[in-house]
Amino acid sequence: MGRDNRPLIIVLAFALVAASAPGTLKPALHGDFDHYTFALTWQPGICTTDGGCLPDQPRVPLIGLHGLWASRPHGLIEQGITDPQWWSKGCDYYVHSDASPPLGAALRQSLDGVMPHFEHSLLTHEYDKHVQCFGFDPTTFFSTELVMREALVESAFGKYLVARAGHVVTHEAVTAQFDSAFSTRASASLQLQCEQNDTGQVVLTQLWVTIRADAVAAFPRAGSLMDAPTNQDTCPASFLVPAWP
Repeated sequence: MGRDNRPLIIVLAFALVAASAPGTLKPALHGDFDHYTFALTWQPGICTTDGGCLPDQPRVPLIGLHGLWASRPHGLIEQGITDPQWWSKGCDYYVHSDASPPLGAALRQSLDGVMPHFEHSLLTHEYDKHVQCFGFDPTTFFSTELVMREALVESAFGKYLVARAGHVVTHEAVTAQFDSAFSTRASASLQLQCEQNDTGQVVLTQLWVTIRADAVAAFPRAGSLMDAPTNQDTCPASFLVPAWP
């Protein structure tokens, strides 16, 4: 079982909030996009589907971090690039890089504690596909992700999900809890991702939340949320919120 990185994450979160860093999350390039998708992982789900996670995967926390994805820039829309094409290639439309993001050791350790451990580095993939072409400062960008993740984990909605690990829930109940926790009518801001696990059960693997591009600093307050323009929810009417085997 991996060690709990919560104290280090909280220290980073307080330092970031004190410096008002979320307000500085502004792209230097290609900033003509409308929203972000904030992707969180349900670790026992994503690690028991598809190729799974590496043996060193931490077993805490349950809610992990995938990434923060800018929507299709208007410049690409004008070139006829579709949403599915953008989702597939991301920053490769501008420049491709296999380089790992230049981050300090403490920040890397915090990210390692909450991101799924895949065969190929998820951190490097996220930096390549969703960060580097926008000119974001990597330290600010990934620190902001940690603060956002912690805010959701510590919310009533995050605690609701954790309390239901190992239980079957209804899609309607999860959405209602999200709406209530964040006092929002933008129910379609939350898109749940489900897959079949190794034993054939349909399980929760990810949570995608749509955020206005100019409201990252306000997340997860209601004013930061917007309905997703495209329905990509893949969870049925009821599904398992898995616990670790």
